Amino acid sequence: MIAMYQALRNLMMELNELLVVYGYMIQNAPTEEARRLVELNRRTVMNTKAALEKMHKDIFGKDLTDLEEAVEEVPVFTDFRTAARYAIIEETQVIHLLKNLYLRTDSCNHNDHFNSLIEHQINAIRLLYLLT
Repeated sequence: MIAMYQALRNLMMELNELLVVYGYMIQNAPTEEARRLVELNRRTVMNTKAALEKMHKDIFGKDLTDLEEAVEEVPVFTDFRTAARYAIIEETQVIHLLKNLYLRTDSCNHNDHFNSLIEHQINAIRLLYLLT
């Protein structure tokens, strides 16, 4: 149970960090297309957070309020491309953490984690598109 709690905590910290980065990217997007793609990525992160909060409540019987404010220090970005590079590194970490969580959870949560895993892979592809 402690390993599951730590896995959720680490994942929530990465997701909170991505929300901050995507917020910066939306404000500083060079084109409307870039802004819309980043908004899709941000929506995916929010959906993943909601799914993890539900799973946490089901497993531990309490809300995830203690993890809401957990955010690592996000660097200051000088431009959109720097933020996109940072976001792709964070997305790959989220994909790795989701894969590990998928392997640890019961089969009843596998579909949710698998869907989140695929969505974050799509996020990474969108970021690669923005960097080209």
